[in-house]
Amino acid sequence: MIILGTYECSCRDGFLGDGRKCEDINECEKQNICPSFTNCINTPGSYFCDCGVGYVFNSSKCTDVDECQTGLCSPYANCQNSDGSFRCQCKTGYDGDGLRCVDINECLLALQCHPKAICMNLPGTYNCSCEVGYKGDGLTKCDDVDECLVDNGGCKNKASCVNTEGSFYCVCPSGFSLTNKTTCLDINECDKLENPCSVNEECKNTDGSFECNCKTGYYRPARDMNCLDVDECQQKTCHVNATCLNTIGSHTCTCNRGFEGNGTVCDDIDECSQDGGTCHLHATCVNSIGGFTCSCLQGFTGDGIMCEDVDECINNKNETQCVNVPGSYSCECKQGFTQSDGKNCSGGSSLITKIPLSSPLLSPWVI
Repeated sequence: MIILGTYECSCRDGFLGDGRKCEDINECEKQNICPSFTNCINTPGSYFCDCGVGYVFNSSKCTDVDECQTGLCSPYANCQNSDGSFRCQCKTGYDGDGLRCVDINECLLALQCHPKAICMNLPGTYNCSCEVGYKGDGLTKCDDVDECLVDNGGCKNKASCVNTEGSFYCVCPSGFSLTNKTTCLDINECDKLENPCSVNEECKNTDGSFECNCKTGYYRPARDMNCLDVDECQQKTCHVNATCLNTIGSHTCTCNRGFEGNGTVCDDIDECSQDGGTCHLHATCVNSIGGFTCSCLQGFTGDGIMCEDVDECINNKNETQCVNVPGSYSCECKQGFTQSDGKNCSGGSSLITKIPLSSPLLSPWVI
């Protein structure tokens, strides 16, 4: 009975004492507390009957412990329970004592995959896959894939596909270069090569090649011969009234004297209409195709370019007095003579008479 305002100490079950001091009771010292096929194991405040390893005491008998349910084995091991014991064995692909299992890297072992296959280690297993360019199961078969059979292997623009063991490559024909390993692009030999053509030739790039053509004004007499100058004057490229002068690689056309134009077209020059006159002042000009003629007027002599007055009075020996004038002359009867028939003079008159002349430059008159 506890008195109000006080306290009382008492030992728990399995202990003995006044409550201030409690000592463990060794229940195993009591007789027949456990069956004879077990061992009594004292614990602080209690005890238990030990059936031994692999067993558990349940009421009045020992029952086998299923260690496989307790997870004593590795997750990668198979557990096999037995009476009072168990066995752990690592699964295929793992190595260890069963309690601890480590993955086996099969790829480190020889001849797991085909020589043309790639081995990939996986937890407890491995995988074999054929390398790029091969097909098969990876274990015993990896055959070459002919990439050229599908879309020419991706080779484009005149590229040829060449299959090789486990791969392929693209080849360009002459005059092309390979770009991005798949596409052929034309090589501009006219830019890439140094002096691809001979003298007097022009380089023309073509698809996969180039041509050397003769420059303007040159021709090739025969294949594999150098280009020679074309004599354009033999082709009558100039006007009929022009002079052709052949030059290296070309020619010039010059209108002949008396014509004007670019040489391809030549028009007659009317020299008689030009300012300043072509002929002499006392000459007449007659234009002709490509030229002109100058003729001195009556009473003048010369080539028409130069005209000199003719002195008609030099040979005068009769009774008249001859007076020379530019381009003509006049006859006067001498003193004591008179004009008798318009031409001749007869004696007896003191008049001086001028005989009319037929010169186009003078009008007849009489004094």
